[in-house]
Amino acid sequence: MKMVVKVGTQSILSEQGTPLESVIASIVDQIASLQKNKHKVVLVSSGAVGFGRNVARQMLGKEYGSSIAEKQVLASVGQHELMHIYSQMFKKHNMLASQLLLTKQDFHTRKHYLNISRLISEILEQDNITPIINENDSVSIEELMFTDNDELAGLIASQINADKLIILSNIEGVYTGHPSEPDAELIDTMDPENSWLNVSSVKSTHGRGGMISKLSTARKMSKLGIVPHIASVNQPNIITRLALGEQVGTRIVATKKKSNIKRWVAYSDQQKSGRIIINSCLDEILKENKRVISILPVGIESYSGNFSKGDIVEIATLNQKILGIGIARYDSKKLEECIGKKSKPAFIHYDHLHIF
Repeated sequence: MKMVVKVGTQSILSEQGTPLESVIASIVDQIASLQKNKHKVVLVSSGAVGFGRNVARQMLGKEYGSSIAEKQVLASVGQHELMHIYSQMFKKHNMLASQLLLTKQDFHTRKHYLNISRLISEILEQDNITPIINENDSVSIEELMFTDNDELAGLIASQINADKLIILSNIEGVYTGHPSEPDAELIDTMDPENSWLNVSSVKSTHGRGGMISKLSTARKMSKLGIVPHIASVNQPNIITRLALGEQVGTRIVATKKKSNIKRWVAYSDQQKSGRIIINSCLDEILKENKRVISILPVGIESYSGNFSKGDIVEIATLNQKILGIGIARYDSKKLEECIGKKSKPAFIHYDHLHIF
């Protein structure tokens, strides 16, 4: 089984910002055991900025603020502190920790996307190495930051075609209300095809995300055929139990697996080169989601942008609502000749189409 395990800053740091070494040790022990039993595990771990803040406080007696520049300094100080703890703990199992620091820009082209995918796949072939991934906060600029590491974990899960995405925090799972409310109940299973819960936007002390971010990523993953779990890192042997299929926390129901190219279209952060506007008839068919359908020129009203074959284009309704994205099978010049006409080749094939 292939799985991505994401742990947030709040999961591995105390409220004072000191590392929770017993929690980190438990995470490492479980991953090491799973890998020795031939499972393939990627760990996405937050915490660089939090570790840097703690070290600066202890060693320099300095309290840094929350500006981008200050966080970049803290990340550059804290990332190797974080990795040192992981590395030392994995060495107790005769295993190595491999570090990958990524930014959104690393996923902007399919070439870069595949390069990262190949590297992770190669590392996973080594039973005694665990890839540990974090956003490269020390060089990320605001407009190119991931929403948080939930988003990054989802991207990695999509890349390696994981069976499970395990998102761990200090919350037991998804509740019917805010967890502090006395009548709030834990939801053990959620199905994106049915009603979807509105959740609290409250974030943790050290983290950048929150339950909204976790559920957003989980919903995307479930549509790619990856089973997401949202659970508490404080549950005993939580990673092992979820890997073995035990119902703990909240599980999100997944659809059937998508192809490699469809996963890339759906979840990577590519530059959009243009937009097509579809007619109301095609709009209704896509919304029904009952047919396997490609986008034909007869269903296209207009387009904008100057795109080439293989570029990513947005699909929008007449009122400019974005329905999805897809890969153009030919350029804008040829689309100009075919638009609105019958018996013309598909502009976006179903295999290269993703409807939100």
